[in-house]
Amino acid sequence: MGIDTNTANIVNGLALYDAVTATLAWFDTLRAIEECINLPTADWDDDEFEERLYNLALPSLLSDPRPLLALRPKLVAKFSETFANRFQNLMIQGAMIGTALSHHRLFELTEGFLSVGTMIGYFQSRRRHFVAMLHTLPSACRGRQIVHPLDTLNIFVPLIDMQALQIVGAQQALLINAARARLGLPAAPDCELAMLDGFFLEPERSRITEMPVTEGTLAILATREPQPSDRLFSAAELRNDIIATEAAYSEFDLAATEFGSAAAFVRQVSHEFVERDFWVVIQPKELERLFHEFKLSDRLRAELVRSSADYATNLDSYAPFVLIDGSYRSTVSLLSRFIYFWRSRCLDRSKRYQIRTGFIFERAVADALERQWFAVQKITRINRHEFDVVTLRNGMIWNVQCKNNMTDLAWIEAEPTRFARYNRNLVLAYERALAKERNREGVLTAHLGNDAVEHMLVSRFPVVTDNSRIVAFSQIDDFATRADAILANRKHDAFR
Repeated sequence: MGIDTNTANIVNGLALYDAVTATLAWFDTLRAIEECINLPTADWDDDEFEERLYNLALPSLLSDPRPLLALRPKLVAKFSETFANRFQNLMIQGAMIGTALSHHRLFELTEGFLSVGTMIGYFQSRRRHFVAMLHTLPSACRGRQIVHPLDTLNIFVPLIDMQALQIVGAQQALLINAARARLGLPAAPDCELAMLDGFFLEPERSRITEMPVTEGTLAILATREPQPSDRLFSAAELRNDIIATEAAYSEFDLAATEFGSAAAFVRQVSHEFVERDFWVVIQPKELERLFHEFKLSDRLRAELVRSSADYATNLDSYAPFVLIDGSYRSTVSLLSRFIYFWRSRCLDRSKRYQIRTGFIFERAVADALERQWFAVQKITRINRHEFDVVTLRNGMIWNVQCKNNMTDLAWIEAEPTRFARYNRNLVLAYERALAKERNREGVLTAHLGNDAVEHMLVSRFPVVTDNSRIVAFSQIDDFATRADAILANRKHDAFR
């Protein structure tokens, strides 16, 4: 089954449904899904309750809902009756679709609906697809069949898992095949392109969690406003997310870039158009007024509002607004997602940002290696020779280069030949860099008094290659395993 067939199946599968009820019902479900994903951030101060919560078995709820109902008082006390209702409905939906998948012997998919804990993992892995579906519904749904909130997972999850994931898989296969052919490598069906990390996040030059905390950062963070304690999302949290982003990247004067106008726009939306502390509803004339008031560029406007019946196109969209039933609708969580995306768009072309985040990336790599029992050495320069991350493990020197290469993922992935060309350029550059390190390894061995040395390279941008010494940062947690395999096959290592 090809990309065109899968795309047609999504279009045909959605064509039966009424666009308004489908979109609004999916909005409701997305809220419950986001709340479910963020449940682990809540401070329950009750280990026994948390164990019951995350281990709650879903399949048996259809015959005996009492374990679910037993959680309700605590959920109501922590959040609200309406929160507990959303959680309860989502669990019932999860139990229903898990049972249906099991009946169809789709056991791998069924694993995502075994418990609250596994469902959180499932939802996290499909987040990008859930938002893509939201953007697809207004244009693709052309029928009259009403969609009820309790039916959304049963209707849309099969389309995502049976069709949409196949589209992504086929697209990645095209990229991999083109890249391997460009490198002169044979086809390899098991070869993967590790674009997403363990949290299913795309690569970026420097995550907010990697940025150093300075006195300036803390001063900006001190301006955050109090947030309601009885909800996971709120307009106040959205505004605080903006402050946190401005604080983390303050050394690059983020607020002075086009991010500043986007932040001012979103802040105004959060004050003027948020309903029930979560939903955003704006009439087209009002949205246009805000565009003019905050002097938003055409580029920014285009990123805020996108709509397409093509699912694959929507996978690359971070637009927070959806036009449905004559109004632009969004949520505080979608606006927060957009703000974080727009930050990278505004900073990635800055040369100073590229250079500075290169050093931050080295620290992130070093931290990841320390967690795997590599002893990071305080070596950055030896006799005019610069090194990124030098470590010791079991008597072996591991000299690790860090390449913080990054590009527009949507642009580079849109055309296999373009991706293959970019991939080849990176791989050849990386292999030259590794060869250079081998040629000067005597500097390290003399300094550390150890002749046993291996060279590795960690790339922020995942590349297609058979060189096991080139590691994607998205797979950094497997570095030790990769290192052990290299030592075990040292005699047969073509890249040594």
